[in-house]
Amino acid sequence: MRQYIYKLLIVSLFCMASCNKFLEDKTNKTSTVPSTLEDLQALLDAGNQLNLGSYPFFLEACTDDFLLTDAGYNNLDVFDRQVYTFQNPEIYSATEKLILWRDAYKAIAVANTVLDELSDIKILKGLDPDNIKGQALFHRAFMHFILLQIYAAPFDQKGNNNVPGIPIKLSSDINDKTKRSTVGECYRSVIQDLEEAAGLLPNELGIVTRPNKISAHAALSRVYMAMEDYENAKKYAELVLIRYDKLMDLNTMSVDASFPYPAMNAETLFFAYSNGTTMFGGSRGSYMTDDLLSKYDTHDLRFRANYKKGTDGRYTFKGHYVGSGTYLFFVGLTTSEVLLNAAESNTRLGNATLAKQQLNELLQNRIEKQFFVPITESNIEVLLKTVIRERRKELVRRGLRWSDLRRLNKDERFKKEIVRKVTIDGKIQEFSLKPISKDYIFNIPIEVKNITGIE
Repeated sequence: MRQYIYKLLIVSLFCMASCNKFLEDKTNKTSTVPSTLEDLQALLDAGNQLNLGSYPFFLEACTDDFLLTDAGYNNLDVFDRQVYTFQNPEIYSATEKLILWRDAYKAIAVANTVLDELSDIKILKGLDPDNIKGQALFHRAFMHFILLQIYAAPFDQKGNNNVPGIPIKLSSDINDKTKRSTVGECYRSVIQDLEEAAGLLPNELGIVTRPNKISAHAALSRVYMAMEDYENAKKYAELVLIRYDKLMDLNTMSVDASFPYPAMNAETLFFAYSNGTTMFGGSRGSYMTDDLLSKYDTHDLRFRANYKKGTDGRYTFKGHYVGSGTYLFFVGLTTSEVLLNAAESNTRLGNATLAKQQLNELLQNRIEKQFFVPITESNIEVLLKTVIRERRKELVRRGLRWSDLRRLNKDERFKKEIVRKVTIDGKIQEFSLKPISKDYIFNIPIEVKNITGIE
């Protein structure tokens, strides 16, 4: 009988030259093939294999939201220094760095194993097989999409998407050849998985570590935002808001608390977070940029909820939607993100009245009530800039800024260069990430390329 865990690990580690000892350690453990729906659900509920800590920290590492002190920079390992200074490392070398790739594809391997084994399950009592299939499809699509934001060129709404994307893994078969699909093929696969998942998943929110129809629609809205397909981004955002539109009111919260946002709070549609790096730790010299902080008005409660002033006068981030922690960040789906997707899409489509309504719905829960003034701007150009600014302020450390930069940099009105300065050997050196730079596409590890033959 096949050893289930053996297959799972082989698939997830298809790219690693240094995986031999890891495989030996893992596959020596006794394991059985899943035989019930409960077994498959248990696999999907193993959050540390899927949505809890498997998403690469690259999503936030090179954004314009934070900087490091010289001491913080010098405390990083060589790999993280290269990432921080936009040098886009190709050699991952240390095992803990290859884990960034391995864990992402391990999550996809879990989903594929569930999908492949589902057809062999004979006892269908108790749980709904469609729900299990929908969950697996969602997890596969969501991780593929995240990897697209890191390792592939941005989707070009008006151009050529026949450029290299990522390896799309649709089977747990260890003999399935690894190849790099085009960007267009990758996005089609993600959308197909999410659409199918939405048709299988339960209608209502339940345990937010498990996907549901609402979170599948929210994910589709995020995907279409990245594709600059604002008609579909609006469509799926508003499908979410019809069913669920709860927001936290910061006026009723202890915004000055160390971590004011509870994990799995009322806004959470799907709970997930990244793997961590000391690069984000306030105690390790990380602090938020003046460019970001200057965008908040005096009575915007997000400033107090999200940032803490240190003894050096710099502000560190505390607004984690994971409830605590400094080295990792939330990458899941929320109603606040969906509202902003809808507001931006409606603005770009010329629906100013609806966009203002959606934006005001968010802001009345973010601004001190006695100082809240509804947005009444009707000029589409001005309103779009307002929505983009609110998106920047609201979605800090949610795994979205990198994707937004890639998208907005194609627009002359919003493109920007990111500059970081560090002191190396007593000399100040400046590193920049230009708006349309090849370094917005992270290199696939050379170790992966050598094993698989992909370019």
